[in-house]
Amino acid sequence: MKVKSSIAVSLLTCTLCGCAAGPASYLARKSETPAAEKQEVSYTLSLEEETAPTPETQQAAETKLVAHEEPVELPLSEIAAPLPSEPDHTTALPANSCSLAELEALAQAHNPTLIQAQAQVDAARGAAYQAGLKPNPVMGYKADQIGIEGTAGELQGAFVSQEIVTGGKLKLSRAKWTQQMCIAETNLQAQCTRVLNDVQIHYYRTLAAQQLLAVQKQLLANAEDNLQTHKEMFNLGQTNQSGLLQAEVDLQKVRLTLQTAENDLEQEWRELVAMVGVPELACTTLIGSLEPQSELLDWNTVLNQLLESSPEIVAAWERVQHDEITVEREKVQPIPNVLLNVDFGHNYETDNSVAGVSVGLPIPIFDRNQGTVDQALADLNQSRANVKRLELSLMSRLSHTYRDYRTSRQHVEAYRDRMLPKAKQAYEITHDSYYKRRAPWLDVLMAQKMYLNLQQDYIQSQLQNQETEVAIRGMLLTGGLNIPPAPMGGGHIDAVPKPR
Repeated sequence: MKVKSSIAVSLLTCTLCGCAAGPASYLARKSETPAAEKQEVSYTLSLEEETAPTPETQQAAETKLVAHEEPVELPLSEIAAPLPSEPDHTTALPANSCSLAELEALAQAHNPTLIQAQAQVDAARGAAYQAGLKPNPVMGYKADQIGIEGTAGELQGAFVSQEIVTGGKLKLSRAKWTQQMCIAETNLQAQCTRVLNDVQIHYYRTLAAQQLLAVQKQLLANAEDNLQTHKEMFNLGQTNQSGLLQAEVDLQKVRLTLQTAENDLEQEWRELVAMVGVPELACTTLIGSLEPQSELLDWNTVLNQLLESSPEIVAAWERVQHDEITVEREKVQPIPNVLLNVDFGHNYETDNSVAGVSVGLPIPIFDRNQGTVDQALADLNQSRANVKRLELSLMSRLSHTYRDYRTSRQHVEAYRDRMLPKAKQAYEITHDSYYKRRAPWLDVLMAQKMYLNLQQDYIQSQLQNQETEVAIRGMLLTGGLNIPPAPMGGGHIDAVPKPR
């Protein structure tokens, strides 16, 4: 009888010890923990189907904490996570963080497309200077009837000839190419805007990737906690093996998503430094916020500003002026230039010094430049129509961008003002109910997961809002690494052997 009593007491003791790993025992230990030494209770997390861990991973697993005690802090504020480390040979920034203004300054100094655009301005300036220069005179030696009657010739001397350009051709040619220089300068301004717009867009994408990575790490902790809870419930017979396996699969999916977030962050950083023009920049933490900083843009205001100030529209009107000058230039082309020739020397036959003058000019009987004038007029009509086409194209592009901008702003306000506060409140209520033994821990994890998923959606909406706002404020100019457009497109009268 004593032996049976001892066995019964032993079995009861084992049963109580086994139940001590559950949430009830955790609450008992919580009440025994002094307030000054209050710490989170931890459980070792492991998966049965994983490979044998290395000493490093085993040590990390032993120190992995799954907190059931304090509410997990879920701030609505911006999240800043460090970027992945890069090799040591890269050049580090002056500080451990980088702002948008610093990146913009680097882009303005190092982006190669700005050098190309400036080179187009310099080339047009050189062509304008060349187009207005007068023709060079021609000097030479002249001899007639050399050796006649044993003399040096009838005439031994030199000549000078000069073409005198008439009709204001040189002035119009220089004006035409000066107008091309103005177009190139407008294109340079547009290219600067393209570069800055793309730097801002990639900056916000990288900043969003940092924040998404931080949220994904919280989701990983949530999935690990969920698996540990299912293991405890399985030991207590409160769930089956199917539920445990589903928790393990969910954890693996979250880990894959975390790896994707890390890869996305690396890719966004590489695109950012490529746009800046300094690919050797070391990865660092970006400073900034995705939260909208201005009131909702009005459609009519941004449309009028776009049509009035867009560098594409300005350049289109400058091309119209260029083609108007070209028409005038081609109309004066038939006016003949004067050909002046002066020769002088010594006539050995008469033993006298002689000189001669000849003046000539082509007579525009057959070729009066009719075809080139018609071509210039056609180019002018094309340029005028292109202004209208460009205005309609910009309006269409702006309508799509403004729709995305307004939709994303509505989503941002809905997440920020209604959905996230309610989700956070639901999490806190569920967490409080758990401590009052009115809700299971899985409900707490589910509420936390829902809140974190909403945070991810909120970050995505913030990113889309920032991208579209940058595009609208930046006159819809993108392509910071594309070759800058030429001042004049193909098909226009450009140049003859001498620019005109």
